[in-house]
Amino acid sequence: MKLFSTLLMFSFFLMFLYSCSREDTQLSTEELVKEKDAVVAVLEAYNRAYEQKNFNAMVDYLANDLTFFGSDSAETIKSLTEFKEAIQKQWEEVDSMKYGKMQDIFVLVDSKGKIASAIFGVPLDMWVNGNYVHLFLRIARTLKKEGGKWVIVSGITGITIASKSPKELIKQQQQ
Repeated sequence: MKLFSTLLMFSFFLMFLYSCSREDTQLSTEELVKEKDAVVAVLEAYNRAYEQKNFNAMVDYLANDLTFFGSDSAETIKSLTEFKEAIQKQWEEVDSMKYGKMQDIFVLVDSKGKIASAIFGVPLDMWVNGNYVHLFLRIARTLKKEGGKWVIVSGITGITIASKSPKELIKQQQQ
């Protein structure tokens, strides 16, 4: 019985050590800065793949479980299959596009480097049926670490308009 008690105590001690060793540690300030830079690099690479109409490259930066809200109010995407359909539809309507440099970038990474939130603005030049359109987008993305790399889990895109007062916007809609 004494041997059993000793083995049991030893087993609990080993489990305790194992659980402590598996606990995620908080990242240092320098490590958080590196993670933020890695998040921005993923967002930039995703934008490049998008403007090149390269869905296979885009998938490298997407999680399997994703949710996207587009600039169209009816556009709610909750699977990779739905995402591919929506993207291909967009690409059929656009001759070409080019993202500018991301601006006003805000990235927040959790202290363990597992989840990140990013908000940024980016100019987008598009050619649709030979016509040039210049847009400025506000984009929010949520990312998670998957297999040691950052992937996009969710996102929303808004097309900005020139600053107007609420009165001006209401008047414009009534016309």
